[in-house]
Amino acid sequence: MKLRSLYLKNFRGYTEAQIDFDENMNVIIGKNDIGKSTIMEALEIFFNGDNRDTLVKAEINDCNIYCSDKNMEIGAKFSFEEHEITIVDTSNPTSLKEEFLLNENGLLEIRKVWDCSKNSLTSTSLTIYLVANYPDTIPNHLITLKQSALRKLLENNTLLIEGYESINKTKNAEMRKALHNFYITKDTQFKEELIEIKKIDSDSKNIWDKIKTHLPLFFLFQSDRANSDSDSEVQNPLKIATKKVLGEIEDKLDQIVEDVKKEISSVAEHTIEKLKDFDGDIATDLKTNLKLKTWDSLFSFQLESDNGISLNKRGSGIKRLILISYFRAEAERISKEQNNRDIIYAIEEPETSQHPNYQKMILESLLKISQDSKHQVIITTHTPEIAKMVSIENLIFINKINNTPIIIENEEDKLKGIVETLGILPTIESKVVLCVEGPNDVNFLRNINESIDEYKNIIDLKALNISIIPMRGSNLVTWVNENYLNNSNVIELHIYDNDMPKYKEKVSQMMESQDGRRFGFITAKREMENYIPAELIEKEFSINLDKHKIKWDTVDVPKLLIDLVMQNIKEPKEREEIIKQILNGQLTKKITKSQLEYCNSYEEIRIWFEHIAEFYQTNWYKKMIESNQMPTLKL
Repeated sequence: MKLRSLYLKNFRGYTEAQIDFDENMNVIIGKNDIGKSTIMEALEIFFNGDNRDTLVKAEINDCNIYCSDKNMEIGAKFSFEEHEITIVDTSNPTSLKEEFLLNENGLLEIRKVWDCSKNSLTSTSLTIYLVANYPDTIPNHLITLKQSALRKLLENNTLLIEGYESINKTKNAEMRKALHNFYITKDTQFKEELIEIKKIDSDSKNIWDKIKTHLPLFFLFQSDRANSDSDSEVQNPLKIATKKVLGEIEDKLDQIVEDVKKEISSVAEHTIEKLKDFDGDIATDLKTNLKLKTWDSLFSFQLESDNGISLNKRGSGIKRLILISYFRAEAERISKEQNNRDIIYAIEEPETSQHPNYQKMILESLLKISQDSKHQVIITTHTPEIAKMVSIENLIFINKINNTPIIIENEEDKLKGIVETLGILPTIESKVVLCVEGPNDVNFLRNINESIDEYKNIIDLKALNISIIPMRGSNLVTWVNENYLNNSNVIELHIYDNDMPKYKEKVSQMMESQDGRRFGFITAKREMENYIPAELIEKEFSINLDKHKIKWDTVDVPKLLIDLVMQNIKEPKEREEIIKQILNGQLTKKITKSQLEYCNSYEEIRIWFEHIAEFYQTNWYKKMIESNQMPTLKL
């Protein structure tokens, strides 16, 4: 089950807002005190607010001070597999979908509403609803009716309900199904309605408790925590491990207790005998009462490095890293104890107290965690580097309009806002830019330029710091670079694979426009991987490609290799990406001039580098800018 969105109404600074979440990775961005932590704490209240050890509880002053309606709402929408939840009439199971208990998009939507009209919140202040897309032809919510009421509805329409006699009148789910079939026609309209959960009648009686066992587990790691080894995320797993070990030696421990009792009793009895010498009456009223503590209470833990330095004496960055690790371990332990429920990790400002290298490492780890189908990650950040590492769809931007926090939905406005808030600058450092499709193409060109001296002598991409930017992909860096290029005089040379018609059209438009700034090539071969000699690939992966060599210029090399190599990687997309990284990474460093000449590729690539060199020449560049004349490309 995945969290798809959060709904807030009259909660703290939010008048009304919906925050949509990616099912894998989410990065919330906004200035200080704009409402990022409010989102995290609203989720904590929704998932854990009724737990004794919750980090945040709903309070009366959480209600927006400007609202006239003193009802505060926190809602959440979830996507799930239909078989995941069977919650009603366990003797005759049905699904949420069959009972029309999902919203108009087929999602499980739960709304928690607090009555904030009193001086404080109590257990009766909270009402929990399902948002259901319900047929308007049905007079009542059938799921809320008891068996007698369902029978009466059937009896009132005996002659109109098909198969009336065969309906089992002792099974509520079967009666509801018959009534749904009767009331719903092709002209029936549906509208979203709130159905109070506690009014839903079922064999299990408590629907909310049943639903909760299927919701994801939510774990919040706050930015302002103390970061001590006394934190519960550290102590809990260690104490559980202690109890497990003590349980394995329980017989030995019981014997120790008996030995202690025996010795203590002996000493006590001897003492009482001596007391009788003074006053026999006092001695008769005395006895030994041995009070024993549980064995695990004798153990406490402090984390130390090999040289005996306590965690609490380490730097704040290291402490935070270690505690995030314990935080994850504790979350996974609880998940295993609860039928491997999905986990949502919510981590505020993971970059806090971290060196930039560690910031990147942490986000890479979180991205990897988020790719697990059982995990979802939500973080807040103020760091440009973290924002640049994720796709645009993973970014959530909050801005304040008229002193109210607003979730910016328009993609262009969102990206502009993030760039301004975090101060993200383009990565273009040279006056000539080489534009390619993706990061693997960047590696191909850099490596082949570095490895083959003839190309390097034409232009040394590394020494001259020529910018090569991938134009495919939806991330902040791509957007920033494209916007920068569109408003600059930087010369662009585009090299695209010939397997995509849209890129051929793009290059044709560039050449026809003759704007004197943008030029392009389409590769003669299918894509960059086809310039890698088949013999190198055969040697790298220990395979035979003889039957494919005759069409090597047009074969989809990565797709071909997916079925031949690295079968230990189960996910095909992941396998393909790793194969591409190997091909364009380490293999391109091994390509020789003679191999390129043999496969008729050397001259084509040489022309690419010659044009880059020509564009880079300062005098030509100035002349081109002043005259706005397009040079003749040597194709």
